[in-house]
Amino acid sequence: MKCQYCGNEFSSKTNLNSHQKRAKYCLKLRGKTAEKVYKCDGCGKTFSRQYHLTRHQQTCNSNSKVCELENLVLKLTTELDEFKFKLNEKERQAEELKTHIKELEKQMQEIALKAVSRSITTNKTQINNYIQNMQPVTNEHLIDNVQHLTIDHIKKGPEGYAQYALEYPLKDRLLCVDYARRKVKFKDKEGKIITDPEMTSLATKFFSSIKEKNKELICKSANELKERLGDDNIMDTVVKLFDYKAAIERGSVGEKTDFHHDFVRQVCSQTIKE
Repeated sequence: MKCQYCGNEFSSKTNLNSHQKRAKYCLKLRGKTAEKVYKCDGCGKTFSRQYHLTRHQQTCNSNSKVCELENLVLKLTTELDEFKFKLNEKERQAEELKTHIKELEKQMQEIALKAVSRSITTNKTQINNYIQNMQPVTNEHLIDNVQHLTIDHIKKGPEGYAQYALEYPLKDRLLCVDYARRKVKFKDKEGKIITDPEMTSLATKFFSSIKEKNKELICKSANELKERLGDDNIMDTVVKLFDYKAAIERGSVGEKTDFHHDFVRQVCSQTIKE
């Protein structure tokens, strides 16, 4: 059977009808297109039958590349999703860690505060106990210990007088509780606790108790050094001794000289408890 449009012959009416519906060149001669076109996504070719498209796709290089790209995109998408999940998990763990660190810091601060508070409380208790157990400073006690004052103490100046005071008359009988103000505490003869800034009261009592013994020792030492007055060093020593004699006498009436401040500083530095 012959096609009336393109002149091709066919063995049956069925083949002729199929040709006239799908053959591109025949449809083109008639100014028509196929009823349905099957297009290859890889290379863009079109087919009139699904069967022909399927056979073409099996050998189409472009289609295989598209598949490869699609598979690569799918793989990368999967990997990206996994990475996002892991990242979210890490961020969650980081937040938990931050929270845990803050809790630990808070606990450490609380422990430190408790320790400091306990230390302060303990220290105050120890200071109070020490003060309560101190023996009173009486004029009689100060006078009784004057016998221990030596010229060696005197020659050392304020440091030597402080050494004598803390080794004998004031040993375990005063406590510096505020070094900045040179504030000390001691008990009077009635056992009352006295707070004494700059040792104003106690230093006066102390200087008064040693005034006569101090004068005696200095004069005796000066007389012994008279034969050697030609030596400049001896002269300097004698001058210093009489300066200390004058300082003790001024201190015994409550006058605060540089000697007084140096003496108080020496005493406080060795008895400080804050």
